[in-house]
Amino acid sequence: MADILNIACFKGNQYSLPQECFSKLQAYIDKYEALYLCELLGAELYELFIAELAINNPPIDPRFKVIYDAFIIDEPGCIRKSEGIKTMLTELVYFEFVRDLAYSKTSTGVQFNINEVSRGPEYNGYNDIEAYNEGVYNYHEIQWYICDNSTDYPEYNGQSLKFISGI
Repeated sequence: MADILNIACFKGNQYSLPQECFSKLQAYIDKYEALYLCELLGAELYELFIAELAINNPPIDPRFKVIYDAFIIDEPGCIRKSEGIKTMLTELVYFEFVRDLAYSKTSTGVQFNINEVSRGPEYNGYNDIEAYNEGVYNYHEIQWYICDNSTDYPEYNGQSLKFISGI
């Protein structure tokens, strides 16, 4: 477990969730934090990153600190910008959690939550698709940095994520 995110990451910002959701949120953090980090870095680099976090959280090893923190880098014809691993994970976990709010897992299967007016439960928070795509953007920028500095990350074997459409 990476222990980068906690419940406080989902309070007082655009990714805020209702307090009554917090009892279920930790399970999502535990599952998706590890999953997305492993896909971002590949298994071997992920294990090294987790080992660094076990000692220093946030990391101080220069090769992990630079991808953990936010960065802005000028490139010919573009600017590369990442909000950092913590923000990336917040966006992706938020997406996974919010998209499941409309459904309940019961002993008879997955059911759509229906309230008294026969509509799905209202959640007026941040758009889950937008949060996911912002997370994917940060994910891509971190992977770009790793690939652009491949001699510093010989263990890298990250997997690609694709943007999604809400249509």
